[in-house]
Amino acid sequence: MGSADNWNNHILISFVFLSFLYCIESAKSPSYYYEQCAPSICGNSVVQFPISVNPLCRSAYISSSCDNGSLYITEDEAPRTKYKVLDTLNSSVYARGNFMLVDVSLLGCAPIPPFLDQASQKWLMEGNFLMSSDYKTGTFFNCTQTPAADMLARLSEAPCLECGNTSNLCYFYDGYMDQIANCRPIRVAIQNSLVNNFTGVGNLRTKLQEGFKVEWESPCGVACMNNTGGRCGFVDEQRNKGDEVCFCNSTVHQTSCSDGTIIPLGGGKSNKKIMIAGLGVGIAFVILAICYAYVRRHNKMRKKVELRGQDEQALRRYMDNKNVPTSIETFLENYAYGMPTRFSYRQMKKYSNNFSDKLGQGGFGSVFKATLPNGYAVAVKLLDETEQSETQFLNEVRTVGQIHHNNLVRLLGFCFQKSKRALVYEFMENGSLEKYIHRKNKPPSERLSWNQLHDIALGTARGIAYLHEECKSRILHCDIKPHNILLDGKFQPKVSDFGLAQLMNREHSHVTLSGGRGTPGYAPPEMWWKNYGPITEKSDVYSFGMVLMEMVGGRRNFDADASQASEMYFPEWIYRHHVLQNGDGSASSINSSSSSSDSSGGSRFTGSKWNMCDGEEEEEMARKMVLVGLWCIQFSPNKRPSMRKVVEMLEGVVVIEVPPVPFDAAMSQLGRPM
Repeated sequence: MGSADNWNNHILISFVFLSFLYCIESAKSPSYYYEQCAPSICGNSVVQFPISVNPLCRSAYISSSCDNGSLYITEDEAPRTKYKVLDTLNSSVYARGNFMLVDVSLLGCAPIPPFLDQASQKWLMEGNFLMSSDYKTGTFFNCTQTPAADMLARLSEAPCLECGNTSNLCYFYDGYMDQIANCRPIRVAIQNSLVNNFTGVGNLRTKLQEGFKVEWESPCGVACMNNTGGRCGFVDEQRNKGDEVCFCNSTVHQTSCSDGTIIPLGGGKSNKKIMIAGLGVGIAFVILAICYAYVRRHNKMRKKVELRGQDEQALRRYMDNKNVPTSIETFLENYAYGMPTRFSYRQMKKYSNNFSDKLGQGGFGSVFKATLPNGYAVAVKLLDETEQSETQFLNEVRTVGQIHHNNLVRLLGFCFQKSKRALVYEFMENGSLEKYIHRKNKPPSERLSWNQLHDIALGTARGIAYLHEECKSRILHCDIKPHNILLDGKFQPKVSDFGLAQLMNREHSHVTLSGGRGTPGYAPPEMWWKNYGPITEKSDVYSFGMVLMEMVGGRRNFDADASQASEMYFPEWIYRHHVLQNGDGSASSINSSSSSSDSSGGSRFTGSKWNMCDGEEEEEMARKMVLVGLWCIQFSPNKRPSMRKVVEMLEGVVVIEVPPVPFDAAMSQLGRPM
């Protein structure tokens, strides 16, 4: 009897608790939300949407607080960075849709802490607030030693932000950069007019204390709050049910209390029904008892019902653990921490002018140019409605959404709305590397110098090395090719397209794939033939080597239109002509000390018909890239260097040994893959 009584008590407590939750949920009528989003006062400011202290009534991804009459906001994903609102908020400020913020660490004269919120990539957004086009994100570096020469070339000298005299060396980078050895990074929002123009500014820290302007665009704004007396907000604190709505005294509307579009809350009850429900306790207990028993008997079924079926199936296809009972929404909550902004599909259509400016077509969707309200250009990848695009969407969120490096493309946001999925990236002005190395008869404006080719190779190698060695989980890209190496306005490379990426725990040595992966011509043999070895980070090394060979040759590695059959496969041709022989065709070791060899023992490339070099410096760059490329494309994964070693070879830190024959001898005369 005792156990039965305890069971009955548990049931009774559960009944009461569920009834309480039911009444609370039922009480969330339009008037409830209307009262929740009432304006409050902080000092002389009126606080309301989009920075209310109530989570229901503020923009996504930020928190607000009032302290001693001053209003502060923080990013939910970068809580260590706190901003003070400099404007006195009133109706005119809300009407114009912008105000000034300042990083509180810049105020006063205390040391500025380094920017360590690697989870946050909001280099042009704070929550859903867009930085005004008059400002941009920059990085100051306070260094105790002069940075390395290649890094120093990307920096400009700048005043130190510390108060008083300092013996440190201070620099500025136009954008956001990861940490530099012996330097402390300080991320700031800075006026465009000050970038690389610090002379005559006076005290730069005082100038930065003036703050920066942020703007917001809201479907629910002046029309709701100022014109019709409504109050903007969301129907749930997570703000994951679409755009904000307009709460009126007795109804909920889309944009204003007079727009004629009433939005049902789905489950709200009138006060009369609440009273009836409260009086009918006995009936409610019976109903709840049945529900409780049903829940216990059908727990697994209940969980499935709560999830959207297509979401659960997508996750089951994606996650290694086939029994993960989650949805894409839950996945986004768990894995999208640090993501900049979740856009609605309506916003994506508006910013891209209804997807009218197409930049390119990929295997999983099309890429369009879009412009955010503050003037920043972005690239929007609109994914096809296929199972493969679902996987790519989840892969991109799980990988590039969690990492940050100068040579990896930034994922600024995403859209997930029913069947509409889109990924929002920083816009890369010069497109992909592919268009600069594969087009014949290129005009001078599209010809890359050897210096540019070398810098692109080095930057790409650094980005891949970061994926392999510096991320919490080792990331294999699995699709390195010229199409996925994007170039910014200064021709700095950024690796993109992580749709095929694989995450590998540090304790694991390889990953297992169910089928072939990667792009033919760039994918290593082990991705298509298991007998060549497991799939490891050396697979990306191979693909990078193939890209290097194409960069050097200015042509695809396999050219069916070559004048001679021996020239069809470029890596084999280059190995024959520049490793086994000198450029003039005479037999010689690459270590020969003859006049056709450079001081480091490598064969010169003077007169090469595949890409002319002008002077010894360019010859050395070409020789270095060729030798590194031949090391990378070794058929045996064990013979390939790590990406960290590749970076060192391209930097000239280590001596590059002569590579062995990189091909499988069983497949052709020199091992050329068929």
